[in-house]
Amino acid sequence: IATRVSAESLIRNGKRVAGVNARDLVSGEMLAIKATVTVMCAGVWSDELHANFDLKPGYNVTMSKGVHIVLPGSAIKSDAGIILKTPVSVLFIIPWADKWIVGTTDTPYTGDRAETFANREDVQYIVDQANRVLTPQIKIDEIIGVYAGLRPLVANNKGSATTKLSREHTVDRPAPGFVSIAGGKYTTYRIMGRDVIDLAINELRKLSPESVTEKLPLIGADGYFALVQQIEPIADESGLDSQTVTHLLNRYGSLISEILDLIKADPSLAKKVDANLPYLKAEIYYAVSHEGARTVDDVISRRTRIAFEAHNQGLDLADAIAEIIAPVLGWSAKERRASVAAYELLVERELAALDELLSQSEKVNS
Repeated sequence: IATRVSAESLIRNGKRVAGVNARDLVSGEMLAIKATVTVMCAGVWSDELHANFDLKPGYNVTMSKGVHIVLPGSAIKSDAGIILKTPVSVLFIIPWADKWIVGTTDTPYTGDRAETFANREDVQYIVDQANRVLTPQIKIDEIIGVYAGLRPLVANNKGSATTKLSREHTVDRPAPGFVSIAGGKYTTYRIMGRDVIDLAINELRKLSPESVTEKLPLIGADGYFALVQQIEPIADESGLDSQTVTHLLNRYGSLISEILDLIKADPSLAKKVDANLPYLKAEIYYAVSHEGARTVDDVISRRTRIAFEAHNQGLDLADAIAEIIAPVLGWSAKERRASVAAYELLVERELAALDELLSQSEKVNS
């Protein structure tokens, strides 16, 4: 597994694809990665890469933006989640631990794939639609966090409205030795993986056993239910409280032993990163040592949910997180400051739309 690596061109043997030429984005070094079959799972970058590689795929990908807001538990008075039909999509009001997640939107997107931000219209739409059924109504200034993502919708016509495009996936073989997949969603990832690998295996020209993905537990799932019955003994042995052990089990399953090993080696890692969040310092360390995180942004935005669980998107925690991960990554003081600064700049851009919304709300209320 290589992180921070970009596939820049294909290695070809006549008409057949024989691998990729990739660049290490950290060192700048070029890598020639050869393979009998190359599989591309590029999501919203599919069209761009097909064009860069001079391939003619059997599909195009249209981007649809989805936005959610995060609210404190006190913001919504309900004992259950709500599914609400809106004029253009479906809105989910979902209880999540001590918070609520409300979304989503479904709007065409043509902007920067790498930086997808919610804007004023996105957030206002969610609030307005949710308030059709909520009493008391939610207020803009109650919002803790906002996050946005892009759906890769498979389409033959890029002009189609995204709400009418297929959420199903498509596999394709635009060249010998090269297969790709696009579309789908998180809930269909197993059949997506099966379908694209089944197509790739055809390139090997040998008999292979059928996929057993439906029988394979997720990493950490094997033994999870047995461990749930042992929360109190684990708490007693580790010195952690039962609530923290439950949190760790729900995040890591049977891999909790790896977190506990880190704490045993360095008891200071048993402390929370922030009193108002469930994350231990050990989880921040683990994000880098075991989960491939390479930046402060990786840890805050992708290995934890601090980016939208903390009221300030985790800005106050960026320095502390950098302090934990710097020794693991071998950072200099300059590299540590640069990673924090990069996250601060990202949050500054993300908050711009929300600040605009809040200022308009304040004008209306005044």
